[in-house]
Amino acid sequence: MEQLHKSADGTGGNFGVGYRATRGSETAFVKAVDFVEAMGKPDPMAELHKLTSDAKFEQDVLAYCTQHGMSRVMRYLGHEYLQLDSTDLMSQVSCLIMEVGDEDLRSLMSRHGGNSCVWTLKVMSDVSLALTQLHKGGIAHQDIKPSNVISVGGKNVADDKILKVGDLGRVTSKNHKGPFDSSEWPGDLSYCPPERWYHHVPTDWNDRREAADAYMLGSLLIFLSTGTTLQSLVAPLIPQQYLPNNWGGSYDQDLLPVLFDAHARVLEDRLRPMLMSDLEAEVLKIASELTHPDPHLRGDARARRQIGRPVGLDRIHQRLRLLSMRAAANERGRSMR
Repeated sequence: MEQLHKSADGTGGNFGVGYRATRGSETAFVKAVDFVEAMGKPDPMAELHKLTSDAKFEQDVLAYCTQHGMSRVMRYLGHEYLQLDSTDLMSQVSCLIMEVGDEDLRSLMSRHGGNSCVWTLKVMSDVSLALTQLHKGGIAHQDIKPSNVISVGGKNVADDKILKVGDLGRVTSKNHKGPFDSSEWPGDLSYCPPERWYHHVPTDWNDRREAADAYMLGSLLIFLSTGTTLQSLVAPLIPQQYLPNNWGGSYDQDLLPVLFDAHARVLEDRLRPMLMSDLEAEVLKIASELTHPDPHLRGDARARRQIGRPVGLDRIHQRLRLLSMRAAANERGRSMR
């Protein structure tokens, strides 16, 4: 087995070590849970309980996603106990076995440089489908970022590779209790939505969890187009008195217009120039809906007006899928001229 080291921006689950493992002709990603370290903690019983409950929750989520045919989520392959030393019972480790990908999105961009609007929209279509599938199952990912988007299969970066969402170690479930339910923000702070910068946590599930996934999807669009995170582009455009460390008010109508203006400027100045001219209006509209600073309004505008106020990433996915197809057709048309 080859150990996989966590990237600098890695968050994921708070247990286990990742390996690329082979058995015969099969290759898989294995997350090994070692119980020995827990025995050295001040309260081993409490540590073991937390370790096993966290691991069981992630295993159940992975199995659920695979059983329900979530085609853009990395597949769960099984669970095994591995005895590293036949003479030492304490050397037994618990292994979650999952589909292994080729490389993550950050690595893809680093190796292949900037990517076209066509490829960006294809990635966005795949990731929005993954989130749609998770949300339909009552699961919010809460840690969407380039290192958690994994390429699978295919040799051509632009056309053949399928992008899937991996690392479900920080998910929250609408229907099942999990280890991060009470966390103000379970995922990577570098990618969290603006309400969390100001420690505002909406009470409604759609606004608290699904709208956060929507913002991270919008942030991914900015990263794919500019190579820079949305948060790092927005922060310098916020006046000093409104920055999180300086603002003493609520997440309200005094603050929201300032944040909305900063986001709008990023979309106009940094995203628009990277888009195909005949698609830019529609892509900008989607980007604006996904990154709206108000979590109560974030998401597909028509869906948000329905009863229950769904975020509507299923609608966003359909719009991105059609735009991806149009972009590919436009590019083919240009190459034939």
